[in-house]
Amino acid sequence: MAPLKKTAAAEQYRVPSLIEGSPEYASLLAKQVELQTRYGELNTERGLLRREIEVAKAAGGKHPSIAVAELLGDNTEASVAGLSKKLREVGTEMANIEAATEILRRRIDEARDAASKIVCSVVTPEYRRRLVVLCDAARALEIARQDHDELLDQLDAEDIRKDYLRVVVPHFMGARREGMVHHFLREVKETHNV
Repeated sequence: MAPLKKTAAAEQYRVPSLIEGSPEYASLLAKQVELQTRYGELNTERGLLRREIEVAKAAGGKHPSIAVAELLGDNTEASVAGLSKKLREVGTEMANIEAATEILRRRIDEARDAASKIVCSVVTPEYRRRLVVLCDAARALEIARQDHDELLDQLDAEDIRKDYLRVVVPHFMGARREGMVHHFLREVKETHNV
């Protein structure tokens, strides 16, 4: 049996991506990457700040407030209070990014639906063309099955034992009449009028 080959058109046809179908979808994905990158940077900074706070606390002594450290002329950014303030700022920005990411996820879902609709409208003619080819093959299969069954019916009519023929029944097609192919073709007709 010869293997089935793809048609030249099938090999050349390329479905456009969602990004090609919708600039809005593309920009939302870019924003998502931007937020993820910034969140990763902040997460790293948060870890460093926590370690710096532990080191500063381990150094001992009292931990003056930022205002007191300024009056004493101490480095306020390196103080425990200054580091803690920065840690809170980082935590707030991370929480804002998490909230923005959730909103962005919903927007991406909506944009994906809109972009999918655009791409599907572009692909529809090619899909229908291929569906017609598939239906033609299904009809040919159904005709071949009817021919096959007709021969078996003639053997039955003559009361011939088919054991010696080693009959193979195409069970995958379902019932002889109105089987799987019939249902498939009916669904295609109802859905696409092909």
